[in-house]
Amino acid sequence: MPNVEVKEVGEVRGFSVLKEVPNRSALAQDLKPGTVLVFHGKQGANMLVEIFTPDPSGDKVLNGGKMAVYRFAGSSDKVDNAYAAILFWALNNGASPGSPTREVYLKVDKSQTPPEVEVEVQVPI
Repeated sequence: MPNVEVKEVGEVRGFSVLKEVPNRSALAQDLKPGTVLVFHGKQGANMLVEIFTPDPSGDKVLNGGKMAVYRFAGSSDKVDNAYAAILFWALNNGASPGSPTREVYLKVDKSQTPPEVEVEVQVPI
């Protein structure tokens, strides 16, 4: 059984930029410790992703809420595996995953291609 934790995530203030990208690899240059990627679905064949940078003086607030959380460590192009773990957990626990989903980057090592990351994937439930 995947190690998924349910927790209340507080709201966060910061700045954000919305990007339309063809795939996860196109986000590699945006990855930094502290960055939050918020996935807003698709626009045609592209993903709509908000690159959120926490900052107390920011003009945007990410709302808090109850989240299913899974910590992933490994190649940045394999983060999707965390979503599979959360979906498996949700099916076995009667939880309904919501959106938008978030990825909170804790560590990023860009000395490798693709970058190695430690990320907390958060899915509203």
